[in-house]
Amino acid sequence: MAIIYTYPISPPVGTDLLVGTRSGVPRNPTRNFSVDQLAVYIIDNLNGTNLTVPIFFDTVNPTTGLVETTLVDSILTQNANPGGTTLTIAGNLYVTGALRDSNNNPGALGEVLKSTVTGTEWGNVNSTTEVIPFNNVTTITATHTGALGTFPSITVVNNNNIVIYGEIAYISTTQLTVTFASAQTGNLYLN
Repeated sequence: MAIIYTYPISPPVGTDLLVGTRSGVPRNPTRNFSVDQLAVYIIDNLNGTNLTVPIFFDTVNPTTGLVETTLVDSILTQNANPGGTTLTIAGNLYVTGALRDSNNNPGALGEVLKSTVTGTEWGNVNSTTEVIPFNNVTTITATHTGALGTFPSITVVNNNNIVIYGEIAYISTTQLTVTFASAQTGNLYLN
């Protein structure tokens, strides 16, 4: 048998075999396993509370001229392994392909990615103002298009062009009410 330091040093490949000893079982048997199997074991059995996703780069060794794969510090972390639900990127995100919403929709030109509370969706940015007139009422129930978002900004202007204030309640994603202390006439401006 050759002495270990007489073997050439080279980067491992997935099919390379390693020799190890199974501990905690009778007679501690010697076993072979591949680099691929070891990698799968490390990834699948980490079971930590925080997982750093490894990033590997291929580099050329200036001495040997061989391409070596090098593990570098990661800017990606997952909140749990297994079963993580949050991936954190500590740096910039550069996307070369489509950025898709919760419905796997890539969106269209000019749309923005908006929260739906339970996910995301692409939609238009509407910079227009919706105007809803009202006449001699103490409570206005207004239905809007939803294009301005779930909670649009509301300005109430009476028929004398004075901004007045009432109690605003957002009933649904497209409906709201404004209640005044006394009957009013004017317009709601939603933006």
